[in-house]
Amino acid sequence: MIKTLIVDDEKWTRETIKMFGKWELYGITAIKEAPDGQEGLKLIEQWTPDIVITDMKMPGVDGMELLRVVAERYPQIKLIVASGYDDFNYMRQAIRSKVNEYLLKPINADELNLTLEKCTKEIESQLRSHLKPFSFLNKDISALIIDYKKTIVSFLDELNAEGFENIMQRFFNELKRIDRIDNNAMAKIEHEFILILEEQMIKNDCNGSDVYKNEELNYDSGLSLDLIMKKQQELGKRYIEYMLQFKKRKGRVDLEEIKEYIERNFTESHISLDVLANKFFVSKEYLSKAFKAMYECNITEYIVSRRMEYAKKLIEENELQIKSIAQMVGYEDLSYFYRVFKKYFKISPGEMRQG
Repeated sequence: MIKTLIVDDEKWTRETIKMFGKWELYGITAIKEAPDGQEGLKLIEQWTPDIVITDMKMPGVDGMELLRVVAERYPQIKLIVASGYDDFNYMRQAIRSKVNEYLLKPINADELNLTLEKCTKEIESQLRSHLKPFSFLNKDISALIIDYKKTIVSFLDELNAEGFENIMQRFFNELKRIDRIDNNAMAKIEHEFILILEEQMIKNDCNGSDVYKNEELNYDSGLSLDLIMKKQQELGKRYIEYMLQFKKRKGRVDLEEIKEYIERNFTESHISLDVLANKFFVSKEYLSKAFKAMYECNITEYIVSRRMEYAKKLIEENELQIKSIAQMVGYEDLSYFYRVFKKYFKISPGEMRQG
């Protein structure tokens, strides 16, 4: 039996999805609904659905938070987002949460059913495999992983090899106190740690192939807990050693590289002088002075200019809503976008569109 939960604050959308879905064809025999993210999370905890279809804009707990929680606590659940055309900023969270599909409203019946077919095939394949889905994990093991994950990540962020080795030892000592750690649990432990390393490398623009051979990040079946611990400690320490060397190489700031990074990422809302200084291992003061000396404007001014010119291009060439354009160029606060735009161009976005 495959179970599906539909989370949307609009009743007519929930009804449309139920009407369009070919549920019996894909072996989906149980469907429940939730009018918001908070109720959705309660049902997920109590009912453990196989598939969750969620809106993004909802009162209270919205789709972004629901995706984050489900991806962290219930990685076996297949996620489908059904949201509107102007939700561009939500796409980032959907990508981070590894959703199976992002469907745009109004819902297209064919697209919905193709997505349901894909999800159910993955579920059936997982059930047939020699490893059970992660939903059957011992709750103590899942809780332990969640408890230790933040601390493990913090030691990797700090490049603290000794602290990392010690926390991994404590984590595995705790695991050994739990009865019945089966192959499924072993796979989950390895899977979670590899995800942590991959996220660290992505966050630091680090090429994984420079640190590891491909097979080193694969799951090794049949390893004991002690061998898994040694493997993970070794992989973590090697990442830390690589990043320490990487940091030394970054001792001399490459302004062209920083400018190119801004060009690729100026639409990200978080980009700032602080972020760039941390990423390129230089002080904010030095980076600010060096950038202005070379390019005759400070970093904040340069980011604003790139965003404004891109916003101008989108306004002149598209019929997108101003709110959507603001989100696409890195501004989540629409009123702030209007103020920056008017200060830069001396006219409002609406006036520019009218010509």
